[in-house]
Formats: sequence, structure tokens, C-alpha cells
Amino acid sequence: MTTDIAAEAAAITAGLRALAPEPTAVPIIRTSRPFYGARVGDLRATASGWLRGHRQAAPAAVAALAERLWQAGIREEQLVACFLLAGDRAALAATDPERVRGWCALLDNWETTDQLGMNVLGPLVALDPAARFGLLQAMAGDPWPWTRRTALVACTRLARAGDAARWWPGVAELLLALAGDHQAALPKACSWVLRSWLGPCPAEVAAFVDRHAGRLPALAVRETMATGSKRPPRPAGRRPAPAGRR
Repeated sequence: MTTDIAAEAAAITAGLRALAPEPTAVPIIRTSRPFYGARVGDLRATASGWLRGHRQAAPAAVAALAERLWQAGIREEQLVACFLLAGDRAALAATDPERVRGWCALLDNWETTDQLGMNVLGPLVALDPAARFGLLQAMAGDPWPWTRRTALVACTRLARAGDAARWWPGVAELLLALAGDHQAALPKACSWVLRSWLGPCPAEVAAFVDRHAGRLPALAVRETMATGSKRPPRPAGRRPAPAGRR
């Protein structure tokens, strides 16, 4: 059965407007993009509900719907696009990674950037890291800071690949390339990547942080060490503060 992409996108838009009907400036995140004000949980439900109601939709049709929603340039529609692809592995596989890179032109905040990196680009690269890791390296050198953050966030999902350890050296190089970049909250993203790789490569990450602590963002070093159970011992004689008195 043929899917009318325009009609389906219009129906999703109407549903999102009903959740929060007045587009305005986002108070939750800093962005110049319009938004409706719907909660992320409702957006996930919108995507999963559509997928349940359209089980016969071809993967290419779902990918095309996600493309149309993303290009609307509205927060809620962009997030639903991410959740549609995250919920349909075949549709994700039918999505061109280079096309996703083009989507980054509409990014200007951490929320949509991270959802795109986590739910779309990262899983796409993980489907074929040998062929696609180079895309992350290219994006890490992109002039647009939100494209660079998308590439970095995508590495958190690559840590879940079956042969993740094979890709750690490339991720480490990417981290060093962006270590001094403070745009688009990249220091926080560096921390996120390092902590995600503690699972598959704990010794390698610990050695990397020790070796490059002077180059890496201080926040990333501190949070990675804490996550890796390297917290300094509590000074003798000090007792934990009672709850509610920190």
C-alpha cells in the first residue's frame, strides 16, 4: 500500500499542534527554532503510535516521512522524525547517512542535536562502522558547531556495537580533535562519550584520560574518573552530610 507522505505528515503536525497549539520561542532550551511546547514523552508516543498504526508502511516511506518532518524545522516535528527512525530499524537502514549530515544545518540547540546523534546518526554508523566512521570524522571538522556535536554524540552509540573496541582508537582521535572546542557544549559531550566507552573499553579509556588529562576538558576528565570509580578517598574523620543539608 502506498503511503501518502504529505497527508501523514500533515496529520502528525495536527496532532502535535493539538498537544500544544501555539508555536513560540522555546523557554526550556536556547534555540531560534519554532516549537509547539509538547513534552518529549508525548512526542515519543506520537511516533510509536504512528508506527503501530502503519505496520505495512515501506521502510523507504517511513524514512521519507521522517525527512519531511525534519525539514519542517519545528522542534516537535524534528524529534518525532528521530523517534520514527529509532523505532523502525528497517526505516533507519533506508536512511542515507550523508542525508542526515545535511539535517544538521537546521540544528541550533543541544536537545535536537543529541536526539539526532543518539537515535539516528549513531545507530546508522553502528550498522556499518567500517564504511561510515569516516563520516563522523568529516563532521567533526565541520564549521557548524552543532554538526560537530552531532558527530561526537553519535560515538556514544558506537560504543554499543558488537566490535566496539575496534573503533575506540578512532573515537579517541576524534575526542582529541575536539578537546579544545568549547562551542555547542562540546566539553559536556566529550564527557558523555568517554563515560559511554568505559563499558566496552575501561582500561583504554582510563589510560587515555590519564595520558591526555591536560588537553581534555576538565569537566570530561572529572566526570569520567568519577564514573570509573576513581573517586578520591574521603578524608579521614569526615562524615557524610545528612540528607537535605548539602
